[in-house]
Amino acid sequence: MKEELSNLAEAGADFVKELDSEVLLFSHYDCDGISSAVIAQEMLEREGVPFKQVFLDELTEEKLKEVIEGNEQDKVVFTDIGSGQVEAIREVLPERDVLVMDHHEVEEEDYLDAHVNPHLVDIDGGEKISGAGITYLVAEHLDDENYDLLPYALIGATGDRQRDDEDYLGHNEELVDKAREKGHIKVKKGLKLFGRKGKKIVKALEYTTDPFLKGITNNESGAVQLLRSTGIDLKDKNGEWRSLADLSFEEEKKIVHELITRGYGDIEKIIGDVYILDNGWEIREFSSVLNACGRLEEPESGVEICRNGNLERAFRMKKRYSRKIGKYLSYLEENLSNPEVVRDLEFGTAITAGDKIHANMIGTVASIAKGNNMVEGPVIIGLAEKEENHLKISGRVDSELVEEGFKMNSFLEEACDKHGGKGGGHKSAAGGKIPKNEQERFIKFIERSLKETVTRLKDGKQ
Repeated sequence: MKEELSNLAEAGADFVKELDSEVLLFSHYDCDGISSAVIAQEMLEREGVPFKQVFLDELTEEKLKEVIEGNEQDKVVFTDIGSGQVEAIREVLPERDVLVMDHHEVEEEDYLDAHVNPHLVDIDGGEKISGAGITYLVAEHLDDENYDLLPYALIGATGDRQRDDEDYLGHNEELVDKAREKGHIKVKKGLKLFGRKGKKIVKALEYTTDPFLKGITNNESGAVQLLRSTGIDLKDKNGEWRSLADLSFEEEKKIVHELITRGYGDIEKIIGDVYILDNGWEIREFSSVLNACGRLEEPESGVEICRNGNLERAFRMKKRYSRKIGKYLSYLEENLSNPEVVRDLEFGTAITAGDKIHANMIGTVASIAKGNNMVEGPVIIGLAEKEENHLKISGRVDSELVEEGFKMNSFLEEACDKHGGKGGGHKSAAGGKIPKNEQERFIKFIERSLKETVTRLKDGKQ
């Protein structure tokens, strides 16, 4: 680990050591935020520090004021959120001690008591370490017995897509190696489908949304027909339904072969290195559970699943989420030729979902649609009604364009700012919010800006 990052984590640990009263704990509501919240809660409890948890989908001065009213804690901690809102934090919390453990890009001015962020020491937090990873480093520096929290750092990194095909990126590699050394994770080749342990094989296929398998996703009979054609026994000798964890590698290969034979694309998304957690779940499926909890506006359920091991609740949350995503993808597929929903841009596509796709899920829908070639172009922008007068913006971009210098966070930050909103995030995936009445002007602006930016990058003019 880079020494400078270690020093920041040590400063964060020193902040926690000095805590002697209840902490107000803010966390982002996605998988990485929930994972970082679990680490922070465990860390604080082990130090005997009480806390009050608050989850946010975004941090604004208005929301911060709303939460702070009636909460008198003089110590405030942020995980996976806060680095891009330093000015708002100091405006609202001028007299309170603040610790931020985050991996998003940092504002120029830093007035915080303790700020642990990889960007402060020239490490790309968008790819090389997650918010949960940063929170874990603080916990490890506080007490090396906290190494049992390592899996949550990897779950957060997985949720934030900090993997290149099979390999984790940057400092996450060190965390993977340490987790394997400590026996908290196992790696094997296999199918990376949700429900690997404790779910019938049929259901594992039926609830697959990325890639979206037409005729199989949300279609039990279609999943049964595919599996029967492979000749695999769906039940064991005792008549019990088998799960993916019960299959041999050869049996899993038969399923893959059948999918390829039937012409399904992007199958590489669901086969490769499978990372198995202590609870028997594959790490991608577990991260998708936490993501589902956040998108369904129940991040507290994600914390309970992690801390209390309530796996039945995990199955229920993912099932609800899969059904909603399947419904939204079906809506999108039905409207691919409708210019009021899917708009072709010269270098991408804009999905104007209105209230037909929940704002919390427009980013996921855009990602899946892009990954399954439902829409075209290196850049996908999704817009959905977030509030009565505002739209949620979600942007996704091809890795090749990112490598050429495109930054989705900077792109959306500028576009949202010019239309009365605010944006940010990571280079490959970012989001924002704008007034609803700015939609048409916003789309025209991003089309012009996208053309100028991509053309400049293609011409090698950084």
